Amino acid sequence: MFKLRLAGHLGKTLAEIDAMDSREFSLWIAYSRWFRPLDDSWLQTAMLATCELAPHTKKTPTPEQFIPIEHNTPQHWSQIRATLERMKADLEG
Repeated sequence: MFKLRLAGHLGKTLAEIDAMDSREFSLWIAYSRWFRPLDDSWLQTAMLATCELAPHTKKTPTPEQFIPIEHNTPQHWSQIRATLERMKADLEG
């Protein structure tokens, strides 16, 4: 998963990341762990949604409520849709 995020961050293909020597790749891993994590667009968007909706909802939302994709397992589109429906219901209730 890190290779995919690094490729997206650097604007490179996976083949270009695979061609990277192990020293440079290790430096990127260390950089992302200790100094600045690679961008996570789902989390950034979730934080913005939380800030925007908090004053307008009965129950203060959390960023996790706006991330429809679980990081541990791939999901089928129908599972993502069901998650989005649950998120909508949580915000309305």
